[in-house]
Amino acid sequence: MIAAGGAPVNEEGAGLLAFKREMRELEIRAVGLDADLVFADEAAARARTRLSELEDAFVLLNDEIGREEREHVAREVNASQLQQEIERAERHMRVVADDAARLAAETREVEEQRAKQLAEADAAETARAAAQREVAEAAEALAEARRAAEAESENLGKQRAQAAAAAERRRAAATELRRMEAEAAELQSRLERHEREEAEANERIEALLGSLAELDESASGVEVERASLERRVEEASARLAEAREHADAQSSELTETHQRAAAARDARAALEVQKAETSARLNFVRESCVSELGQTLEEVAAAHAPGEGFDLESARARLEELRAKVESFGAVNMMALEELAENEERLTFLTAQRQDITDAVASTEEALREIKRRSRERFRHAFEEVNRNFGQFFLELFGGGRGEMSMIDADDVLESGIDIVAQPPGKRLQNVLLLSGGEKAMAALALVLAVFKYRPSPFCLLDEVDAPLDEANVGRFASKVVSMSADTQFLVVTHNKRTMESARALYGVTMEEAGVSRLVSVR
Repeated sequence: MIAAGGAPVNEEGAGLLAFKREMRELEIRAVGLDADLVFADEAAARARTRLSELEDAFVLLNDEIGREEREHVAREVNASQLQQEIERAERHMRVVADDAARLAAETREVEEQRAKQLAEADAAETARAAAQREVAEAAEALAEARRAAEAESENLGKQRAQAAAAAERRRAAATELRRMEAEAAELQSRLERHEREEAEANERIEALLGSLAELDESASGVEVERASLERRVEEASARLAEAREHADAQSSELTETHQRAAAARDARAALEVQKAETSARLNFVRESCVSELGQTLEEVAAAHAPGEGFDLESARARLEELRAKVESFGAVNMMALEELAENEERLTFLTAQRQDITDAVASTEEALREIKRRSRERFRHAFEEVNRNFGQFFLELFGGGRGEMSMIDADDVLESGIDIVAQPPGKRLQNVLLLSGGEKAMAALALVLAVFKYRPSPFCLLDEVDAPLDEANVGRFASKVVSMSADTQFLVVTHNKRTMESARALYGVTMEEAGVSRLVSVR
């Protein structure tokens, strides 16, 4: 360990002195860092205490805010309920006002009817007095006739005739009297009934007036309570705004405290990092001395004290140069192999997922191609069958001619439209839109029946399809419906007698009385 020349020994001594000085500086710095760490711990403890206090205050404020908000919501709900009650009361008042107006109108009608009935009663009383006078006159005539009969008993034949005439007049007067008395009794009963109705109407009017007064009183009370609730809602809103401002201030203070605590934690972490770095460097120096020199750091420092010619600056420059060379090699990543294994495993997993997705996409595309192929085949087959059936039904319904369907875009059958051309007997081939109303109806029936023949359905509803048809076409239409009713039950709404004759069951609606409908069935 001792060189023959002086220069190596001096250099080694100078390095050891610098190393010892650096160790002392590091120890002094470590002591300062420990003091700073203690101060930072105390500041952090105070900050945590303050933070816990602020958090408790924040929780209390949140509870207070939640309670105020719940009370505010309850007040709003009560206010809305009161508003609904007020609106309901207003609607009830309007209904009561309408009832009062209607009752007033009914009262006027009753008064008019009463006046009319009184006039009729006066007339009946006048007629009754006249009848009584006639009865009195008849009685006087009867007495006079009796006196004349008794006085002239010898002239029996003549007096008998006169007596018979007087008896007939008496019977007629008695009948008239009974009729007048019956009419008088009926008029008296009608008068009493109208008086009772008038009394009931007066009672209803008084009750409605009383309910109107009660509603007015309740409406005034509701208005007062509504004003009180609005004042309470305004006061609660003001308290809620103050509580929210106080909560915002507390939140700002809490945020600042959090920031100071975070800064203190960052400073403490930095000091702990510096302390850890210093301790690591010291441990590294100790381990280097033990592993490379076979001596402890204290032994090396005692054995190699710096000489008088030790140059600290040159030694420091040499040290920096050596450190630069070491740092130029770069940091050694001890986790590189594990990271490589993880990345390879993830690459394998992602590759497998990508392959699964690619296979799924390919399988889906293949399934779509197969679905489109089968759809095209089934559509072409269905189109050909329906087209053939359409031509057959067109020929049978029109009694001749030709009808067919063609695809507008034969290359893309799934997206293609369908063009219907028709040639009735004696006309040229043309689009179905250029036909008359009856011809359009017959062509549409041919198409519907063609579809039902290809794919039968249990039911088919036809609503007045025979309205634009003449008698001959109605007969062909009815016969075709009858021939196809073996597989499909047809429900036909019609007014045509020819079509009704072909039906197995008829259901009709008749109105024998005004406003009363009745269902009639015939089988």
